[in-house]
Order: sequence, then structure tokens, then C-alpha cells
Amino acid sequence: MADRQTSTPALGGPAQEHQVVTFFLGDEEFGFDLRSVHEIIRQPSLCRIPMAPDYVEGIANLRGTVLPILDTRTRFGMKREADTDGTRVLVVDVDGHKTGLRVDRVRQVVRLHPSELEAPPAVLRGGVTSDYLRSVAKLDGGKRIVMALDPRAICAVEGVAVADAIGAEIAVADRLRTVDRLRSSDAADPSVVQLVSFRLGDDEFAFSMAQVREILRVERPSELPDTPDYVIGIVTVRGSILPVVDLRTLLGLRTLGAEVIADAARVRTGFRAWFDAVTALVHDHTATSPGAIGMAGVRAWHAGFSTSSPVLMSLVTQVRAAGDHVDRGLQQVYAATNGASEIFASGVVPFAADLQRAMIDFESRVAACISEDQRLVVVESHGTQLALLVDRVREVLKVPQRLITPPPARSKAGTSEVAGIARLDEGKRLIMILDADELVRRDAIASLDPSGGFDEHARAAREGKTMDRRTGEGDPAAPSDRKFVTFRLGEGEYGIPIEQIQEIDRTAKLTKIPRSAEYVDGITNLRGEIIPVVNARKRFGLPFKEVDEQTRVLILDLDGAKTGLLVDSVREVLNQAQRDIAQPPASIVSGGVDKQYISGIAKADNGKRMIVLLEVAKVLED
Repeated sequence: MADRQTSTPALGGPAQEHQVVTFFLGDEEFGFDLRSVHEIIRQPSLCRIPMAPDYVEGIANLRGTVLPILDTRTRFGMKREADTDGTRVLVVDVDGHKTGLRVDRVRQVVRLHPSELEAPPAVLRGGVTSDYLRSVAKLDGGKRIVMALDPRAICAVEGVAVADAIGAEIAVADRLRTVDRLRSSDAADPSVVQLVSFRLGDDEFAFSMAQVREILRVERPSELPDTPDYVIGIVTVRGSILPVVDLRTLLGLRTLGAEVIADAARVRTGFRAWFDAVTALVHDHTATSPGAIGMAGVRAWHAGFSTSSPVLMSLVTQVRAAGDHVDRGLQQVYAATNGASEIFASGVVPFAADLQRAMIDFESRVAACISEDQRLVVVESHGTQLALLVDRVREVLKVPQRLITPPPARSKAGTSEVAGIARLDEGKRLIMILDADELVRRDAIASLDPSGGFDEHARAAREGKTMDRRTGEGDPAAPSDRKFVTFRLGEGEYGIPIEQIQEIDRTAKLTKIPRSAEYVDGITNLRGEIIPVVNARKRFGLPFKEVDEQTRVLILDLDGAKTGLLVDSVREVLNQAQRDIAQPPASIVSGGVDKQYISGIAKADNGKRMIVLLEVAKVLED
């Protein structure tokens, strides 16, 4: 079959016939719009991808193109079957990315009239949810059912096109293989320094390969209370818990998300001012071009911005398209001898509005999508492994020692973490070589070590001990001392014993449970474990509040049963003397929290703060 188009066509939209390639998974018949199918091939030889989702069979070489292959049965939750003579791979094209979908057998290409298409029900048999369905076709008087599928949804891994995700993993794997190959070289030249380079904004940095352990894609870390602002949280890597450090924050730079948003907002504001000037000229009937300063800024922005996020890239494409329309419309306005205002109103104003809406949408999506560009560089510092968040990893390279100079003499702007500066391309490319041991002090590293961190504090609390965060030493807890994690709901401050909290997490996508209690927002997947999430505001009858950047989920552990508690924000770990914890008054109702949920009232900061201590078992009780 010839290549037809690069975008995913809509099926069941305009009142026209559609050609659909139909295929079987077991006894069920499915279909893709013919325009989405690039070609149909036999099962090729595969190269397996380690740690990929179970439905990703591997990658194949399709005439020089790396083609990810998905097992459609596994993707739909069906049992995988062995290959047969009828097994085929449908190569579908989604937004220019080709992906192979393994199916049991292909049946035919059939024409479907809009009258034969119906909207899908919520759930169909075979485990295929409505997320994957475009429509359902009834043929042969209703005796034959064909489920028309959405290839974009099927070919996405957590919202990212699988071709992009697999491609990124291959690139990272190649870098790691290079690292391993160079590190294990028997003929290492002492006059050559091996570096792993990466970017932070416009600057290039590197670590000595001796300090780099691996490079990872970014996963959403679990937060820890009472840690420095540069510590994002922790991640689990093959059974080990690693602290995640935002290298930008550690070095005193803005976060990548904040920088990208600020840059886009600057361009949008400049465009708005420029367009207001253009509008005034047109309405004053002096339609002389004021120059293209505003549009030049937009063009430079979208030409210079690159991202691995399909969501952000789609919005950048929308900005570019709208800008092209603005340019063409203004050319017509400037060339018109009369009717310029009408041309401007119909051919320029709507597209200028589209451009600004797309940029505002872009700014709102950055925080959720920018991590797709970032990487975690795992380094060893003072005997502890840290995962350092960087903008992007560039390359593994060998640099002759003669091209590395010491950093300038230490001054106000000097930093001891810079071990040297590599001068490449005749000095046009400068790479600052960082010393992982100098980035974070030894005593700070000790406090970040998971063996002396939050998990150990919780474990010690269960055993009736307290721990010194600086030394990690534990002493029998005085009966007068208790530790609580405090958090806010509205204007009220509440506390939960630290031994009942496993971790603190950001909000994640929740799946609503039908017919569950009104205060249960849904369930979430925490590293393979399904956990229900209780909305504390709903539980306590407090007013509704939108989830924002401060919202957190406390993962509570009561006798092995884990539950998430959604709260407005987390404040601190509080060490509270027992003598300053009072029993709640007989008639207390604090901020809507019924007395049955309260175990006591803590008086902190010499009585200036009143913290409601919760009886967690009661809060989570049906």
C-alpha cells in the first residue's frame, strides 16, 4: 500500500463513505481507517527492548526505519497467542510516526457508509475500552460487528507516541552502551578525559565518566518533607531509592519549566503589543506596515524551540500556522487600496487570536510536559548515588587533557564545584566540568541518603525511636516527644503521626471507581500497587478546591493497607512534646472536622499555632 497521509484521520465524522481495513483478534473484528494504514507486512525479526511495556514486542528494521511493534492483543488485555500463517503487522502512521500493530489476521478493506456507524458504548467485550474506539459499524443486517479503532490512542505510551518513547529509550541505551564500552576499555589513555555532557539552558556541562553510573528518563518522584529546595523527591531504581536533585535549583538557576514559560510569555506579550499597534494603524486608515518586530519574535521563538513532548510540539505548530495566516493577511491589507479594515477583521484578527490562545495553552501545559525532554544523570557523590535532573543529555565524548583548563581563580562568581573547563572547536564550545563530590556537601548527602532519610524516620517512629537527621543516630524516644507530618486544608492546619505515612506524592491521574463513596476521588497506580485516594476536603465537608501545584497526596499505611489522602499542601515534619498536646474539647468542630476524626490538639510555637491531630483510622473508615 502507498503512504496516504501523516495525520490520524477522523472516522465517523463527515457524511461520506470510509474505507476501513478490517482484522481479527480472536473472534472479534476490528478496523482502522485505510488512510491510517501505511502497509501490511508479515511478522518481522525483532530486537527486544528491556523494561518496555509488556505489549511492546520490540523493534524491527523496516527498510532502514526503526519500527516499534506492539502486540495488539496484549494492548487490549487479551491473552497473547503464538504466530500463525495468518499473523500480520499493520504499519499505521500517526502524525508522521510509524508503528507496527501485530494482529491475528487481516480480513478485507470494506466501505462503510455513515449510516452504518454508531458511537461506541462505554465498554465493549474483549477488554477494549472506549478510549480506543472511534465508532462501531453494524454490517450484514447487524450480524457482523466491526469496531473501528483510534490508532493514536493505541500507539501511545502514557500519552507519548510509542515511536517517540522507544526512540528515546534507544538513544539513551546507545549512550549507556558507549559509557560502558569506554569505561571498560583496557587501553584507556591517561591523557584523555572521558566526559558525559549535558545542557542546562544555553550552557553545556559535563561529569567525568568515572562519576556517572547511568542515565534515566524522568519519572515523577515521590516527595519528602523537610528537605532542601533543590531536592525534588525520591525515585526507585532497581530496588534502590535515589534522591532526585534539580541541578538547576542547586546551581541557583530557574527551573526549566519556569524558564520556558517566561520565554513564551515574553514573546506573547511582545506580539500583543505589536498587534495592538497594527490594529490602530489599520483603523486609522494608515495601513502602513509598522514592521514585523512582533512576528519576528514569534518566528524566532518557534524556530528555536524543540521538544520531545508531542503535546507542546503540537501547540508550537499551531502557533506557527496561525502566524503564517497573520503574515498573509497583513500582506493583503497593506496591498489593498480600499476595504483594508474588512480584510483585516476577517483575514487577520481571528488568526492573531488563535496564535495567542495557542501560546497561552502552551504556557499552561509546560509544567506537565517538560519532563519529557529532561533526563536524570545518576552520579556517585561521597559514596551515595544521586539522580541529578538536567535539561537534556548531549553526548559521551573523549577530550584530550591539554584542552581542559582549570577554572578561573575563585572569586565572588567562582564556584568550587567546577573542576575544569573543556575548550573544544578552537574555543568556540566551552564545557564546564562539574565535580559531583563538590555539588552537595558531605553532611547534606548524609541527610539525603534514603538509609537515613524519611523512610528511616518512619521506621524508627514505628519502633519508638527518634533520629537525629544530621547524624542519623537513633535514641529511644522520650515518651514526651512525637513526630507529625503537618498539612493544610484551607485555613486549618492538621497533623498525622509520621509512622503512619509511607511517602508524600504529587497528584497523579486518578481512575474513578463506580458507585464508590463520594469522598473517594478514585484509584492511582503507585509503582504497580493500586491505591485508593480519599479527598480530605470532601471527607470533612469542606468547600471544593481545584487541584494546583501545592496539592499533595499523603500515602498512609495502616497495618499494610495503603490509602492516599489528598490535601491542599504539606507544611513540615513537626517534633511535638506530649505535654503540648491537649485532648479535643467535648463539643469541638474545627473547620468542619468532626470530633470523631480528632485525636488531639497540638500547641506549637509556644501556643501560636494550633494543629488538629487526626485519628487516621477513623478518617479512612467507611
